[in-house]
Amino acid sequence: MYSKLSKELRFSFEPVGIFFTDEKPADALQFAEGKRGCVAAMLVAAASQGKTAVFDEKTYGCPGGGVGLCFGDTFVDSTTYLLSTGGEDLMKQGNIPKGFERGERFFASPELVLKWKAGMPFTKTQKKYVVFKPLSKVDETCPPNIICIFANPDQLSALVIMSGFNNGLVTNVIAPFGAACHSVLFAYQEMEKENPKAVLGFFDIAQRHSIPKDMLTFTLPYEMFKEMEENISESCLTTHSWEQIKDR
Repeated sequence: MYSKLSKELRFSFEPVGIFFTDEKPADALQFAEGKRGCVAAMLVAAASQGKTAVFDEKTYGCPGGGVGLCFGDTFVDSTTYLLSTGGEDLMKQGNIPKGFERGERFFASPELVLKWKAGMPFTKTQKKYVVFKPLSKVDETCPPNIICIFANPDQLSALVIMSGFNNGLVTNVIAPFGAACHSVLFAYQEMEKENPKAVLGFFDIAQRHSIPKDMLTFTLPYEMFKEMEENISESCLTTHSWEQIKDR
């Protein structure tokens, strides 16, 4: 699939198409059943290495990954301690990633993690597989459900402006807290909305080491992405302001 945005904004990582499907692609990367793995790392592999990855309910890598891929509430009891203070309760339940014995300190207490979980839009997809595919490998006759773009601050500035080009709304982009892969879950909620929002993400400091320090993700429903592509010839990308910064 050809992307005008990719051409104009010159992304260093390729946008990734995200599919919810019953068809499993051939020769795709996939975690072994029951083995731990990072969904965000697979997303980066698709964007930076041209890899295709596939997941199902038995191969989503970790509890947070299952949530991000819309396989429901796959968190386990130890999540409340892992995301907060760690300690004996976490140690007793085992399966602790190395270096996280004191917890990730994202929340001040396990009770606040429960409050955060209560606000999460857990979703159970009816499809068997979730697929990550570099946009250049996507067939235009079978578009993805969601697009994930890796972008630097200048590129993000243009994307944020363009997201409101046709609606005049103040808020067209949200930045909810979650794991690096949870932007997929949040973008999934936007797909059927009249005025969908894009999701700014990859704030998870446990995974930021896997991408350049000046990069975040901009994840959005495909229909919103398509509209932004159609607006390029009249957008801010045609102005002197963009010319001043696009090559720096």
